[in-house]
Amino acid sequence: MNGNDIKTTTKVGDKEFSHEEVAMIAVAIATEKKAVRPILMDLRNIGAFTELFTIVSASNPRQVYAVAESIRQFFKHNLGISPVSVDGLESCTWILIDYGFLFVHVFQEPTRELYQLEQLWSKAHVIPLTEDKCQALYNEVVEINTS
Repeated sequence: MNGNDIKTTTKVGDKEFSHEEVAMIAVAIATEKKAVRPILMDLRNIGAFTELFTIVSASNPRQVYAVAESIRQFFKHNLGISPVSVDGLESCTWILIDYGFLFVHVFQEPTRELYQLEQLWSKAHVIPLTEDKCQALYNEVVEINTS
């Protein structure tokens, strides 16, 4: 890979996962921790500073923290990915985990309603999510790492 190549996949074992699939794994982890209203937005064609947004809601600050920390730990230990930065740990009403290609937003519901990222980025393409697809990707990563 030369300096001009842009990495668009994450390798786990012999399997390559696309950035969209990695984002879907984040959704699976979040919903496993009882996060709700997941959405995956593709920002690649609107000149944004990242490729993808994953947005989920949690009911209280403890749950916001638990969801964000579960994603961060799973990505680190199972995908070999560490965030560029993590913001919002002080108040836990909105935690942003920045992976460069993917921003994971974990909101407490009133904060999500206040900032309305879905409306702010309404020109982005919303990628359809199914719980089965997200969970299957998550399970595949777990299986690779335990075999």
